[in-house]
Amino acid sequence: MPKCNICSCTEFINFNNRKAVQCANCGSLERHRLVREVLEQLGFLNPIYCFGLKRVLHLAPEAVTYKYLFSIFGSGYYCSDMLPEKYPHCQALKLALPDGFDLFPKSYFDLILHNHVLEHIPGSYKDHLRCFVDILKPGGYMIFTIPFINFSDMTIEGGENLPSDAERLRIHGQGDHYKTFGKDLLDYFNEFDGAFSQASVSFDVRHSIGAPNDVVYVFRKSIS
Repeated sequence: MPKCNICSCTEFINFNNRKAVQCANCGSLERHRLVREVLEQLGFLNPIYCFGLKRVLHLAPEAVTYKYLFSIFGSGYYCSDMLPEKYPHCQALKLALPDGFDLFPKSYFDLILHNHVLEHIPGSYKDHLRCFVDILKPGGYMIFTIPFINFSDMTIEGGENLPSDAERLRIHGQGDHYKTFGKDLLDYFNEFDGAFSQASVSFDVRHSIGAPNDVVYVFRKSIS
């Protein structure tokens, strides 16, 4: 029986026409549980190693992830969103990509986390990713998820310029999505000095946390 690796609950309920995917206790979805597994693998959930020593930037900080990250990173944990009022559980900075993130020095963060965020941001994803890489420390990690990649086509952007949510739903699959990512997203990481991969989580672990199919991407900035 799957068990939530965030709160240890073993009951899962339906979410958006998907059966038994949301933790009945903490509300986590597959991607949230899989991200926690990846963070644990990379050593970011060790308070002795991280508290007061590491800086984390978390975009659109979902409550289920915020709670344990704040307890681990304390004052080194920063949250941001264009609409911080959507996240009353934390003091999120109101920042827009990419210019708003000039607030931070280059090579500042040990970890940048964004979970189903890139598709909601107006503008070029290349500008957004370059901004993140600039403020990531050498040896630091960016961990993120997106809902879908169309490997047979290039990224379609510009959804913010469409006339309605109905048009965005038709083109991008959801009324508040501005992008549909294509194969060029993965290729773009070759322009950065670092290593990019899909997180490796075993079949058994995926099923034990109720996250058999989601994908987490990991970029590590080169140390040199």
